[in-house]
Amino acid sequence: MQLELKHIRGGELEQEYSCHPKEFPGLVLLTGVGDSVYRDPVLVKLRFVQSGRLIEVSGYVQATLDLICGCCLSPFTFDLAEEFALSFVPESTLPDLTTEVELETDELALIPYREDRLELLVPVQEQLLMAVPMHPLCLDDCKGLCPDCGVDLNKTACHCEKKVFNSKFGDLAHLKGREV
Repeated sequence: MQLELKHIRGGELEQEYSCHPKEFPGLVLLTGVGDSVYRDPVLVKLRFVQSGRLIEVSGYVQATLDLICGCCLSPFTFDLAEEFALSFVPESTLPDLTTEVELETDELALIPYREDRLELLVPVQEQLLMAVPMHPLCLDDCKGLCPDCGVDLNKTACHCEKKVFNSKFGDLAHLKGREV
């Protein structure tokens, strides 16, 4: 997935891509370990705005994933939709990174391009990966698994004895007149 700068006529261009998840090596790697499986297709909408040699890209990614809930370990479907912004600059304008240089905050987010061609695969893939929740939940109020018998508390009520949590700070809460 790439774009030549000559296609940005009048300083603006909008592109829409419908991609197979196998086109992104990082997504294929995640599928291999079973953490998340991206379903076909992955929709990518990009708007390019050129200002001199700086290219600002505002984007939107949309995909459907199969995930495992972090609480009850049940598989579920997650609809991913995320907006993002990227900034591309010519490689020649960035500091030489072979020597030790302190980068400014605004320089850290710049993506270099060369030969008047934007390589979009890696930056878009990064957005797809960062949009996946670190602790996915099948439901906002997922009850998880019983710590004693292991039953899914979303589907079945268990009859295990609920142990009272003994907080070492419980006595301090009583000093202020609160229960823990």
